[in-house]
Amino acid sequence: MRWTCLALLTFAVPIAVNAQTAPTQAFREWARGHAHPIASAPEDFRDADARALRGIIGEAHVVAFGEPFHGGHEPMAMRNSLIRFAVTQLGFTAVALETSLSTSKPLYDHVLGLTTETDSALKQAFSYGFGNYPENLELIEWLRSHNRDQPSARKVRLYGFDLTGQYDPNAYRSVEMALTFLDHADPSLGQKCRKELAGVIPVFRTDEYAKLTPPEKDAITGKIQDLIALIRRERTALTAATSVDQYDWVLRQAQNAAQDDAFLRSLPPEFDWQGSDESPEEPQPGERWVHRQEMRELAMADNLQWIQERESFRGGRTLFFAHDLHVQTSVVRMGSTERPFHSLPLEPPLTSVRWRPAGMYLRSALDRDMVVLGTYFGSGTGFPEETAPLAPDTSGMDSLLRSLSVPQFVIDLRELPNAGVLHEWFQAAHETRSLSFGRVPAMVSPLKSYDAILFIDRITPSVVTQKQ
Repeated sequence: MRWTCLALLTFAVPIAVNAQTAPTQAFREWARGHAHPIASAPEDFRDADARALRGIIGEAHVVAFGEPFHGGHEPMAMRNSLIRFAVTQLGFTAVALETSLSTSKPLYDHVLGLTTETDSALKQAFSYGFGNYPENLELIEWLRSHNRDQPSARKVRLYGFDLTGQYDPNAYRSVEMALTFLDHADPSLGQKCRKELAGVIPVFRTDEYAKLTPPEKDAITGKIQDLIALIRRERTALTAATSVDQYDWVLRQAQNAAQDDAFLRSLPPEFDWQGSDESPEEPQPGERWVHRQEMRELAMADNLQWIQERESFRGGRTLFFAHDLHVQTSVVRMGSTERPFHSLPLEPPLTSVRWRPAGMYLRSALDRDMVVLGTYFGSGTGFPEETAPLAPDTSGMDSLLRSLSVPQFVIDLRELPNAGVLHEWFQAAHETRSLSFGRVPAMVSPLKSYDAILFIDRITPSVVTQKQ
């Protein structure tokens, strides 16, 4: 039944005639037995949806789900449905989102029912304005509601896993979160630490840090490392005053500050945080930019491993959600001579960059205990002109996936033939579209980057995006 619509169209498409043409006919024939239509943004997956996703996820303890750009309603709605399914049917115990680790602690406490936060406070706990998307608040409230009826050992926990600052002037918030914990756990120790770090808070932010002298930066690095050492040394007392869980969090928040410190140390003195992420004066901009990006990716991967290690103690499994370019398991390639990655007058010109994403670091650590689901899309409709997705290609992956004329489906790339035209096509790098990097195409090899692909033919803006 599910492939009646595909069968009727199979013979209407010509066979690929050369290596540059998508193998449409071969793909459509393969898809008749391997592609699974998914209900559009369902509240709960149908039995057929569930069987397909259960088969893709298997026994993996970590599932990475990517979105092609931020702000689309359908990928976030699908994420929420996948999380409900993973939690209620597959025993997943943790959800991790692309937002700051340190400031996600209020979200963590709220979904566990430990606190009751206002919508305004929940929005502020997200980075990058992600709290303004109603799909994120809907996820928070579903997790909180689900947890009300669960024993403590099976409550689902919510984490962020990103840097606290990056290019936003917020890195100091990780230090503040650690100090707030110490104020509660040991007021005298908290007072002492606040005095030691008083000079750090105002400048531990992107718009101020780059102005500091090397000795001033070294002093900040030393104080953050001293904070981590102190928290480690006082583990017994701090745990007794709070809990193992609370202590584990504050130690990670302090380490999150160290991750931001490493990122900020690489910013050139000429860095303009309100202008661009690169300075025209900086020598070898490509290498320096990639170095900073990889520090962010490595921090994300390390934080995700911390999350999964915590969950593994209670036999848990983790689903994390981020941009496709973070979850993929092969080197990211952005831009080309024809469509440059960067528009600034850099010397030498920066036409394209490559870096290792978080998914690549995680694959090396978790191997096949992680399943990666990337998302492709056909068109974006209803977006403001300045943020509208690039038009779909006419001969690449977009065209191939759209040829099925199915609004939304999932395919397991591990089921592709081991050789032949389909294997070669999915092994090759093809352009994909991104809004997060100036709408510059990324070159992605699906077989090297993902275990499975979700295709959504039409993506519309989140309600908040529509209002902007």
